[in-house]
Amino acid sequence: MQLKRQRKRKEKRPASTRSARVGPASSGMTMIEVMVAAVILVIALIGTSAMFVSGRKHIMSQQFYRASAQLASQKLEELKATGYDSVPVGQNEEQVSWNGVAYTRQTDVALTASPTAGTPKPCKKITVTISWSLAAGQHEARLVTYIGP
Repeated sequence: MQLKRQRKRKEKRPASTRSARVGPASSGMTMIEVMVAAVILVIALIGTSAMFVSGRKHIMSQQFYRASAQLASQKLEELKATGYDSVPVGQNEEQVSWNGVAYTRQTDVALTASPTAGTPKPCKKITVTISWSLAAGQHEARLVTYIGP
């Protein structure tokens, strides 16, 4: 009798509160589903980590280019500050170290035709080339300016 009452109580509950019977096929994820999910996750993680490694290499190379631009700009400003007549025509090469990296700074000064008519002396073209070597190979950056009398 008591068993019949319990069944009646269960049947009288609203449908939303009754527990649904779960069969063996829908009892959880299968091993294949877990493996597929794991493979997808691994592929996503490998792609993300490769992106971070590539980004780090790009940041490092940009730091070297930024340093080389600073070294070239520094030399150009130094030469422009000395004045037109004090800048010797010819080539000069020097070794410069910046943040523990050795750079070669080559300065080339050449006379060019005057870009403006009526100038008594030709302009000087100053080219500063900065080069450095890394494990990835030889790199180079170049800045050019003109100074006039």
